[in-house]
Amino acid sequence: MLPCIHKHLVKNIILKMTEPIPNFPDSRLFTINDFEWYYKYYLKNGLNPYVDIHPENMLAWLNISNNLSISKLDNSFVLNYTNILDNNHNNIIPIANSLKDSTIERIMLYLHDNNLPLELHEIPSIICDKLDQNKWQITDDRDSFEYILDTNQQSTLRGNVFYHRRRNIGIFERMYPNESINVKYYNVFNDNVKKVFLHHIATMPFNSREESSINNLAEPIAIRNNIKYALTFKKKALIITINGEIVSIAMISYLDKNTAAINHIKVNYSIQNIFRYTIYQLAKILNKNGIKEMNFEQDLGIEGMRAFKNHLQPSRFLEKKIIRPRHQ
Repeated sequence: MLPCIHKHLVKNIILKMTEPIPNFPDSRLFTINDFEWYYKYYLKNGLNPYVDIHPENMLAWLNISNNLSISKLDNSFVLNYTNILDNNHNNIIPIANSLKDSTIERIMLYLHDNNLPLELHEIPSIICDKLDQNKWQITDDRDSFEYILDTNQQSTLRGNVFYHRRRNIGIFERMYPNESINVKYYNVFNDNVKKVFLHHIATMPFNSREESSINNLAEPIAIRNNIKYALTFKKKALIITINGEIVSIAMISYLDKNTAAINHIKVNYSIQNIFRYTIYQLAKILNKNGIKEMNFEQDLGIEGMRAFKNHLQPSRFLEKKIIRPRHQ
């Protein structure tokens, strides 16, 4: 059983907010001032380690169009935003453990009255367990599944499934002796680290495939948003150099005491096996720090990204659902 949040606790959390939250369909903007109370709500509802509805990712990704808003409905908080990664469709995510049929009915009525598609995307599967399957068609939102990697598996690389990865890491380390590789993990996202990421944005090589064009537009904005709040969110970073030249960077967020989100990994692909080596080093460092899992986020339905993330041998997925009325 997931932890249950009671009505009086929701009320107490709301009282600690700096600005009241309107009742749905009215709403107000979600801001950095909402981080602390919302994070407590996120944990109390057992929503960890979903990354998309973690407050850091919400402010970095869901708020790319600067219109992420929040409201109250029944026992839920309701997020409303423009999904730039889904053809700028409006999306509504009600968040509670567990969702009530009356909540979904109220949102569907709102969508109907505003001539919007009667569907909700990216809904965590764990909060859909009590919805009436006779009322709602609940299907997999596969493009939004989040990939979870076990840091122990990824750092030890034991077993047949990791044979090729072990071999590739061995080739890499023989090609670049230890004295030429510098792996540095930053517990504080300082000004020098910020400069490295900002330089990367300015010189970012884009994926030329058409399916990646929207992500090419959105990711630099998300990186800037993450940098803006890096100290507040206590973000971490990994920077790997070979002979003094930066060949790999990664931004890391701790979602809870067991899980870190890998927000952005950027590597110099001219260096053979550098991506695999970066994941290997991240896993080693995080595992040593007591972090058991890495959330590698979703693949957005991009074929190449899905193939690569599956190749990493995820230990599990965090599933999400699309909810539609069964009878329209």
